[in-house]
Amino acid sequence: MNRSTLSKFTAVSCSRRGFSLIEVVLAIGIFLVTVLALVGLLGPTLQSVNEVEKTDEVVSVVNTVNAFLQSSPDIAVAGQSKFETIYKELRVDGFLTAFVFRAYDNNDEISLKVGFDDEFTVGDAAKAQVASGDIRTATGVSAAGPVYRVVLTASPVTPDTLRSATRDDEVFSLSKNFDDYPEGYLAMEVRIFAEDPDGGFSYTKTLGALADLEPLFTYNTAVVR
Repeated sequence: MNRSTLSKFTAVSCSRRGFSLIEVVLAIGIFLVTVLALVGLLGPTLQSVNEVEKTDEVVSVVNTVNAFLQSSPDIAVAGQSKFETIYKELRVDGFLTAFVFRAYDNNDEISLKVGFDDEFTVGDAAKAQVASGDIRTATGVSAAGPVYRVVLTASPVTPDTLRSATRDDEVFSLSKNFDDYPEGYLAMEVRIFAEDPDGGFSYTKTLGALADLEPLFTYNTAVVR
């Protein structure tokens, strides 16, 4: 092999040499930094998605409750307006509890359910109420997902002369009988609690039991005479 051929062989060999150790380490380092940055962004992104889903669910529950209170033909007792029926029930017990949730029917199809608990004793109870068996039975859970407990009480915007002076168990109560209530609307504070239907779910809860719990959402609504 002459000197010219040897020089060409050496040049080709040098041109085919792989990456050095330092180059490999730098490449791996850059890759790891990129991965760590992406992982760091993943947490806030998932949290934002979760918050959007929760917001959408709350909006859906609020719309369902308002539609039920304003439009349901099953609430009012014969001879009474829906306003009068709700007022008298709220006046007697100090609060009303309703449930909003999705549940499996006998065909394993999911449908939306909304109604008062069994303390609501007026109206067409079979249609205006949600029974405990609609949520869970002795053999299992009928609810498909969280159960939203909706608690209605007298609103803080109710005139002082028409409601209690202090908030017992964090809520106001109505102080006037229906015939002595002069307002043309009944303002109510609505607190929404999200609960797991499995495990320790309790169908009946008092205001005292709810006083220490943080509601998922609170807003005010009203029904008109």
